[in-house]
Amino acid sequence: MILIPEQVKALRDKIKELEEDIDNATVYFDEVTSRNDRRKKEEQIEYLRRILEESELVKRADDTIIDYGTKFKIRFDKENVEEIYTLAENEIGLKSDSFNQDNGYVSVKGLLGSSVKGKKEGDNFRYSVKVRGIKDTLTITGKVLKVFRKTKNDVDFIISRPMSERLATRKIVKEDIDCKENEITLSQYNLLQEEKKRLVNALLKFKKYEKRIMPGSIIKLIDGEDTIKEFRIVDEDVVNPKTEIKASSKLASRLFAKKIGDRIEEIYTYKEEGKTKKARYFGTIIEIDNSNVTKVPSVYYNIYSVRTRLDKLNRLLNKVRIITSHSNDTVGIGSKVSIMTFEDGKIQNIRFEVINKALSSEDTHSYVEVTSAIGSAIIGLKDNETFYYYDRDGLLHDGVVYDINNNMNETLAKDPTAYQKRRRG
Repeated sequence: MILIPEQVKALRDKIKELEEDIDNATVYFDEVTSRNDRRKKEEQIEYLRRILEESELVKRADDTIIDYGTKFKIRFDKENVEEIYTLAENEIGLKSDSFNQDNGYVSVKGLLGSSVKGKKEGDNFRYSVKVRGIKDTLTITGKVLKVFRKTKNDVDFIISRPMSERLATRKIVKEDIDCKENEITLSQYNLLQEEKKRLVNALLKFKKYEKRIMPGSIIKLIDGEDTIKEFRIVDEDVVNPKTEIKASSKLASRLFAKKIGDRIEEIYTYKEEGKTKKARYFGTIIEIDNSNVTKVPSVYYNIYSVRTRLDKLNRLLNKVRIITSHSNDTVGIGSKVSIMTFEDGKIQNIRFEVINKALSSEDTHSYVEVTSAIGSAIIGLKDNETFYYYDRDGLLHDGVVYDINNNMNETLAKDPTAYQKRRRG
């Protein structure tokens, strides 16, 4: 599975939201209800973390062709309508409102997405659809009008930016432990650990799939009466509830966190001939057969490139040190801070964490490097102090710093509003 930066940010935000729900839960209902709700949230967190750890991340999309993470504009010939989309491999996380995007998303698994992938500006595209009630297929044609370059408003991984291609990483690996860039925040350390798991999983994919449930898996359950039932996880819209489980269903998302020996007690609701019916899935998993799971080609060049990065990552983890919490009330490395800026006549509120240098998959909407224009402008400021900076185009911007939090153990709120609500109770 390949994820674009927007998906990674949305998944991380959802994990934080679920963790906050668990931490802030107040027991209004009976103990069993609360326990079951907590269990489901914990299973969902485990499932989302597994996606982040086992997927491959797109760093920076090519600016000339449509690929994963590319924003593009097309025109449909028949309606003469222009639309803007971003291409992704799948739709995981893209329905989240945790990031601000003014364009839609299309999956490469869909007809439009598969027809435009690899196209460049000026290319034509074509695909056919079947319409219910019409015998002949309908042919849709159009043209790619523009392939957009990444801007500061797009979600991106900082490490993928050109800027000397991460001198910080090479510096930490080659130089002494006292070099400044080796001082990282707790959340950065967690991202490095997440990346390490992702690389280890990538190596496993070159050899074999683990005994984990995924689309294509066949699982066997045994109930209390020693009855064995077999189900296949299928990536299709229409399934047979007696023998198949839809991969995109909520039921499947909970199953993906299970392993051999775990117990399942689920009820699946579906419609058949206009009537609502229920199928029961219960028992202990005794076998997971992945012999028919389709192995997706890796975006890594080869096993050597994965091992090289993993070796470098292990050396990084041995040399970096987590900095201590900032002792005063000013903005420093590790501070979580909100800023109010005035862009294009509009007030914008952003919350992020200040870091020395990006080393892994820090995204541009959650982290700001202290060497960046904004980072260098706000370092050392206190609550409600103003700042200004020049962007890459030489334009002057100003803003205000507020809600500085120097608690290293506190996670970054998704946005200033969420943080304000949580802080005020």
